[in-house]
Amino acid sequence: MKKLIFAIIFSAILAACSGKVYNSALKQIQLGMSTDQVIGLMGEDYQTTGQHNSWGKVFESLKYVDRYKYQWIFDFENDRLIKWYKETEEGNR
Repeated sequence: MKKLIFAIIFSAILAACSGKVYNSALKQIQLGMSTDQVIGLMGEDYQTTGQHNSWGKVFESLKYVDRYKYQWIFDFENDRLIKWYKETEEGNR
């Protein structure tokens, strides 16, 4: 019985540790950073959610999803971070 309880607790701890948590990286993010700087902090596990050219400017958005299903969106203009925000799975900011 003790082994079963230990196995359950150990499994719960492993499950809690899985997935990405970006707390320390997010504290270092600053407006004006380049795309490469943000990727260097947040990691390579992202999706490009949009990219277009308008009025001679290049706009790009990157999305990271953490273990809580929060979506962290980073918007760039000409390779410089202009804003970032968090969306939940339901689309709330």
